[in-house]
Parts: sequence; C-alpha cells; structure tokens
Amino acid sequence: MTNILAKRILFWLGLVIAPVVLVAIELFHPANFTQEPGMFAYLCVPQPFETDHRALAYFGPRWWVTLHMIQLPMLGLVSVGLWGLMDDVDGGLAGALAWLSRILTFIFMVLYTALDSIGGIGLGRSILNVEAMQADGRLTPDEVMGAIKLLNTDWVDPLTGGVGSFISLGGSWAILGATLTGASALALAARAPWPALVLLVAFGWQIQVSHASPHGPIGFTLLLLSALWIAWSRRKLHSRADIAAVAT
Repeated sequence: MTNILAKRILFWLGLVIAPVVLVAIELFHPANFTQEPGMFAYLCVPQPFETDHRALAYFGPRWWVTLHMIQLPMLGLVSVGLWGLMDDVDGGLAGALAWLSRILTFIFMVLYTALDSIGGIGLGRSILNVEAMQADGRLTPDEVMGAIKLLNTDWVDPLTGGVGSFISLGGSWAILGATLTGASALALAARAPWPALVLLVAFGWQIQVSHASPHGPIGFTLLLLSALWIAWSRRKLHSRADIAAVAT
C-alpha cells in the first residue's frame, strides 16, 4: 500500500465514515440529567424522548456502555483524520499552527479516551453490576443506596467526572483549539477553501459545547461536510493540474 493510498483511506475513515457513525449514535446520547432526575436515576432505566434530555431515546445502561464502546474508536479515527489534514503544511506560521493543531488533537484524543472509558464504559458497567447484585441479594438496600451515592459522586468528580471535570472540559476545549489552529494553518497554506474551514471550526465549537445530542450530531455533520468540501476542492485542484500538465 502506498503512502498516498494510506492517507486517503485514513481521511475517509476518520473524517467521513467515523462522523457518520457518530452522528447516528449521538442522536441517542442524552444530556442534562445530572441534577434532575440525577445521573443514576436517569441512566439506570430506558427513557423516552424528552426535550429536557435531548436524545431521541435512551435504551438503558447497556446502551450507555455500547454507545461509548462505539464512540471511543470513532473519536480515535476522527483524531487521526484531523491530524492528517495537517499533512504537507510546513514552514512559517502555517507550519507552527499545524503542529499546535496536532498537539491539541492528541490532547483531545487522550482526554476523551479517558472520558469514554470512565464516564461511559466503566460507569455503565458499574450501574449494571449494582443492579445485578441488588437483584440477587448480594447488596442490602442500604448498600445499594451507598453504591448509588458513590456513582453519582464519581459522575461529578472534578478530575474524572462525566460533566464539568478536567478530562471533560479539557478535551472539549482541546478540540476547539485544534480546529481553530488547524483551520488557520490550512488557510495560510491555501490547502482548503474558506467555507470548509468555517465548517471545521463550527464543528469544534459544537463539540466544545457538548458531544451529546443535539450538539454532537450537529458537530459531526459539520465535520463531515467540511471533509467532503475539502476532498472535492483538492480533487478539483488535482484535475486542473493534470489538465495543465497535459497541455504543456
């Protein structure tokens, strides 16, 4: 496999296929349940659509685990795709911004891997285990209440919690910074049309706000549109170059 082919495959995997998958699953990623009715109370059972919680539906704690098991590698692919956008942007201010974008993309990937692992997969499995132990009598009612209090506390932990924590906010701001610096680098290097770069920054802003519904689906749709626009513009540019080469 040539290096060019590998880059094309990673571009389409990271910036087209992964966003499509993420749009689909984030439609069923609820939000705004920390205070009312509370994390455990909401996530432990399936929920219908409610405007306050934004998701089209929520299918219960097994879905919470599945959602984040899918989301984790998809965000990894998105990170690879964003890193690849900076290929061939070297030298001067554009090159410096490209490297800053790469660094911020890496930070986003690391922090969101931690977030999905702790607040997604790990939390979901803990909810399922508490329910299973309660059902077969291995936990007393008081122990169940203690476990619920612990998990609710973990959810808002300032370092590793699912909302308002270092890993959550750090990852969110990192992706916004990555798209801002990346778009600036591509603009300075004339490597992408400005409408596509506006869409790229808008993606970063939406994910900075939240990756749950509705911001997640909106954001990843914007990323998909940006990637397709960039791919189309580069294909058009290469076609013109080929025509010019034949003409000479």
